[in-house]
Amino acid sequence: ANAREKEHSSAEKSTTLKSINRPSDAPAEWVIAAGLKEDLAIREKVSKNASQAMHVLTATENILTQATDIVQKVHEMALATASSEILAGGVRPHVLPEVKGLYDNLIQVLNTRFGNRTLLAGHQTLSPAFDSQGNFVGDSNKIEIEIDRGMKVPINLSAEQTIMGKGLQNGVDVLGSIRALITGLETNDSQMISYSVGELNRATEQLSLGRTQIAGRMSQIDRALNNHGLTKVESADAIADIEEADP
Repeated sequence: ANAREKEHSSAEKSTTLKSINRPSDAPAEWVIAAGLKEDLAIREKVSKNASQAMHVLTATENILTQATDIVQKVHEMALATASSEILAGGVRPHVLPEVKGLYDNLIQVLNTRFGNRTLLAGHQTLSPAFDSQGNFVGDSNKIEIEIDRGMKVPINLSAEQTIMGKGLQNGVDVLGSIRALITGLETNDSQMISYSVGELNRATEQLSLGRTQIAGRMSQIDRALNNHGLTKVESADAIADIEEADP
């Protein structure tokens, strides 16, 4: 009976190439291997979350990059129309339609969706972040995702902070600064146009701050993904040392 049991065990090991096929083969080692496998499975899921988070943050960074380009163009036009009173007076009526077009384009960019969800609307992801008048209609709730065991990072930015300037020292309403320029151009108000030049400059810096926040989170995710790759190899080696049979 012992010989038949050993023969069966040997045949099973040669078929599966594992020295431990059931808890009774080696209870302590089987428990350790099972724990390592469970941890590895969880880390695989977390790693997928981290990869998805990287895509979302990349899309958000693209939004801020496009928004920065638009604001810089508007700033250049505001600076040009405010520089020379005589020349600017004749130029302003021609600049106004382009500024309005860039304003509408900026709202469209800020309402960019990733999949079927608006990125800058907080938890209100199924609706636009801003309406056609530039009013923020989302919220500032964070969407956090686990990128490593016990480590979570927000994958969305607060539009109230990054775009509206709320909660920031010397924060500026990015859309409001462009609306001020439009009003100044419509009324030929040089003082308002000059005021909007400074506001637009601060708006560019504020958008750059948002991009810096995203870059920091992407660095965290990148480190988490690298750590997962190393942990995966180490865990797989440990499991192999415990389970694999001697050829």
